[in-house]
Amino acid sequence: MFTAAFLAPILVEIVAGAGSAVVVGNVVQPISFGALRNAIVGAVGGLVCAWITARTPGLEQYVEGELSAELLAGVGAAGLVGGALAITIAGLVRNQTAN
Repeated sequence: MFTAAFLAPILVEIVAGAGSAVVVGNVVQPISFGALRNAIVGAVGGLVCAWITARTPGLEQYVEGELSAELLAGVGAAGLVGGALAITIAGLVRNQTAN
């Protein structure tokens, strides 16, 4: 059940999301939770964004299908965007509730 074709896209989503969240958190310090927490938030954001992309008409072709370079690029891009969005939203919500 857990084959390379199943696990590879998920790992790419997680790593891309975590990486982008760490970078965004380092660049925009007010929204940072620290490197480890940024990575966790970004990994979840990467997974969620890829899941949403898979259910969006016209975009699902980039994150679904057989294992290929195009699929890995699509889930990587979704992971990058999702991680950056997740850390940005989480940081802004934290800052707004702290006031």
